[in-house]
Amino acid sequence: MLKGQNVNLRTVRSRDLETYLELSSDIASKGAFYPVNLPTETSLKARFDKDGMWSEESGSLLIVDPISDRIMGLIVHFKPTHYYQAVELGYIMFDTESRGKGLMTEAVQLMVKYMFALKPIFRIQIQLESGNIGSRRVAEKSGFTHEGTARQAIIANGRPTDLEVFSMTRSEWESMSHLEATL
Repeated sequence: MLKGQNVNLRTVRSRDLETYLELSSDIASKGAFYPVNLPTETSLKARFDKDGMWSEESGSLLIVDPISDRIMGLIVHFKPTHYYQAVELGYIMFDTESRGKGLMTEAVQLMVKYMFALKPIFRIQIQLESGNIGSRRVAEKSGFTHEGTARQAIIANGRPTDLEVFSMTRSEWESMSHLEATL
């Protein structure tokens, strides 16, 4: 478990599957910028049974309240493309009441610290839709640098949509990491 001041990150447990399915199936709480795909109980259980939703290639950590262990959100990592020595992060705060309070920024910072400590990577990136102001603020407050725009990179709501690309390199993180406590 990665322990923060206001959030903890932990792997998915079998007892979480029902709640995780309910939260990830609530399209209204996903907001305008999160994919609206609907997981099934069967597909979720198969992913969990395969590797607990955590492997070297990709993984999901739940963002939980440090006192009650209530699931508030999710943060994922995956390899953006086979030739990058990098990891991409994706995240969502399912609990709409917890949005805009700095909790996701803390979760991203915990994950970045863990990824650079764990993996032989030199880059972590976040890609977000141009209009996603909340996610942009999380990336910026977490120390990521805006690199540019991937024009019409995805289809969202049936329309070509731009993605903003943010990154942090290992050397940038190391220059900031003297301010952070150890894992």
